[in-house]
Amino acid sequence: MHARTVLIGESVAGAAAAATLAAFGLRLRSPAGFADDYWLWISVTALVYGPPGAFLIRRGRAVLGRLFLAVSVSAATGALTAEYAATAAVLHWPGHLAVLWLSTWSWLPAYVIVAAVVPYWLPSGERPSRVFRPLMYAGCSAAATGSAAWALLPWEHGDDPALAESGLANPLGVAGAEALLPVSLALIAVASLGGLASLGVRLRRAEGDERGRLAWVLAGMAGTLLLLAAAQAVPARGSGVLLAASAVPLPVSVVAAIQRYRLWDMETVLRRGLVWALMSAEIALCYTVVVALLGDLLGRSLGAPLVAAAVVAISVAPVHRLLQRGVRRLLYGDAADPYDALGRLGATLETAAAPAEALERLAGDVARILRVPAVWVLVLDGPESRHGDDVGADPVRVPLVHAGEAVGELVLTRPRAGEFRPAEARLLNVLARQAGAAAHAARLAADLDRSRRALVAARAEERRRLRRDLHDHLGPSLSAVQLQLETIRDLAADDPDGAGELADRCAVWLAGAVGDVRRIVDGLGPSALDDLGLAEALRAQAAAFDRPGLAVRLNLPAQGLPPLPAATEAAALRIVGEALANTARHSRAGRCDIDVALSPGALHFTVRDDGVGMTGSAPGWRAGVGLESMTEAAAQLDGKCEILAPAGGGTEIRVRLPRVEV
Repeated sequence: MHARTVLIGESVAGAAAAATLAAFGLRLRSPAGFADDYWLWISVTALVYGPPGAFLIRRGRAVLGRLFLAVSVSAATGALTAEYAATAAVLHWPGHLAVLWLSTWSWLPAYVIVAAVVPYWLPSGERPSRVFRPLMYAGCSAAATGSAAWALLPWEHGDDPALAESGLANPLGVAGAEALLPVSLALIAVASLGGLASLGVRLRRAEGDERGRLAWVLAGMAGTLLLLAAAQAVPARGSGVLLAASAVPLPVSVVAAIQRYRLWDMETVLRRGLVWALMSAEIALCYTVVVALLGDLLGRSLGAPLVAAAVVAISVAPVHRLLQRGVRRLLYGDAADPYDALGRLGATLETAAAPAEALERLAGDVARILRVPAVWVLVLDGPESRHGDDVGADPVRVPLVHAGEAVGELVLTRPRAGEFRPAEARLLNVLARQAGAAAHAARLAADLDRSRRALVAARAEERRRLRRDLHDHLGPSLSAVQLQLETIRDLAADDPDGAGELADRCAVWLAGAVGDVRRIVDGLGPSALDDLGLAEALRAQAAAFDRPGLAVRLNLPAQGLPPLPAATEAAALRIVGEALANTARHSRAGRCDIDVALSPGALHFTVRDDGVGMTGSAPGWRAGVGLESMTEAAAQLDGKCEILAPAGGGTEIRVRLPRVEV
């Protein structure tokens, strides 16, 4: 099916070229020669659009290729019918009137399609979006309406004086058909502006290959406009050539966009060309307006032109900067002005109510600034924010770092070109630094929330334990003493000996109750710390685990241990106790050394044994139960607990706890 379509496309292009050459042959017989600008323009249009149309069909761009072929056929038909009608009128060939009628309107679709339909399908022939599709249909309607208007227009009302004065009548003329011409012109204008807007929107959103192709296409359109402007500025003798040449850049640029779009960096050429084209238009407009306004007052030959030149000279620099900034923003989006992008991102983060909300806004802003569909902000041990559902199989990953520490990762959809452009890559790195600070804040907020929930849970558990101890132990003991005291009161007069025995029994129960009270109080905090201090409490703890088969040695600083914050002392005693318990239960060690040291800002200690280590622990030991409690105890004080496996065997626990209140 594709081969047949390609063959038909090539045949149509060949037929259009043959018709144009036939028109050229007829032109040789015409007394008008080659001075007619219209003939040269339409002939070149027919020749330069046919082969690219066949090429586009062969490359799979069927719709765009057919549009190019329609332009070529329309132009070739207009050229051939015009020449045949002129020659037939002199040589009395048959079909003169019918061919003349065809020549009056067959040229129009070529120009309407180029101006009002083709831009919507450039550069790759993909169907226009829903927003621009109605405007594209308006362009198609303009071609049909304009062709019908010229086909039905009475020739005496046309713009060709020779035809109007010839006495010939349009065989299909309809009175009032000229009313369709303004409608057609309005549709052409709307559709043409919509086509340019469509190209601008797609250029702004495009990435990679598509962006390179669009740059080529826009360069071709700019070349066409410059040649048309030059044709109006040069003498009449050269304007025809420039007018005909204006038909060449667009089809050539479309073929280049598809075939060799990477040949040159067309974005640079396009950016500079747009800036200088707009600058030229601004200068011309400014000069014309000033001369028109002040011409009568200052004179059009000297005074007004001088003032206009001064105004132009003053406005060139600021207007150039403004246009350059606008064109760069059009082509590169926020990457053209990274400082502005960072400023807006900072303002967005400042208004966020919480770090989690800041992450959500950050992901959305990065996606908008870099024009990617999906951005995920992943925070280590913290929340995450996902803008977009899928970042693809091979996303771009940028580490988020704060104060030299990795805090997360920024994951983005990879551009279709494979990599971001240099300007976008630099902007991404700057955004990643901002995101690192936001991720760090979100991580701290998450840690704070976890600590708060852990404190609430610990407080609830402590209350539950106190209630259980008071209810199950101290409560029954005191109740029993109360009952025995009532019994003693009743026996005191009649049976003093029995009352004495009960009193002795009450004394034992009260002693037990006192023990329960002490046990409960000890559970609220290590009483040894209050009674002995950290150094002696550590010695007592080491002595409790020292026994035959396990020698525990405690090494304290020579100057002793000064008073430390209560939380630091409690955490140190708790971690050492848990480490000794793990050593005694699981390590099968013969020796355990505890080394304590002080630095200006922290308490350091290590617990090291010569046992089997973590990988060879006894059956039944679950890695992480006791170790996790030690790590959490250090982390609650903003300290650090490391569990290591030395090369010589055994286990080593290194702990750093701050000496200041946290």
